[in-house]
Amino acid sequence: MRLSTPYPIVIAAAIVGLQSCVFIVLAVLDLAGLVEGRVGVGIGIGIMLLLVGVGLAAAAVGLLRSAPISRGPVVVAQLIGLGLAWSLRHPDADTGDNRGVGIAIAVSALVVLGCLATKSARRALGDDQAL
Repeated sequence: MRLSTPYPIVIAAAIVGLQSCVFIVLAVLDLAGLVEGRVGVGIGIGIMLLLVGVGLAAAAVGLLRSAPISRGPVVVAQLIGLGLAWSLRHPDADTGDNRGVGIAIAVSALVVLGCLATKSARRALGDDQAL
């Protein structure tokens, strides 16, 4: 981390790092709980979750280094998270009431997007060089 990394980027990187940890834990749990008859699906989902987790971890490190290339993947991940949160707004008969999870996803995504939209973050990540 550079000494001049703005606080909004540090906050966004911390949240993205936590999101990364959640995906990695979900991947491990998925791979540890494989069910006979669905091993292929379980392995595929587990690997996908692991890749997303590692990708978010790399993006969080990139944010801390103020690497402009890390902003795009982080923004896309947060927008996907907002879509997921929106889909969890109503209880489901099969999975139950996941509104709390949806709120947590939405709040974390909005905080990250808000942090990346600040003037200091845009400047550090390559936008608004003249400001």
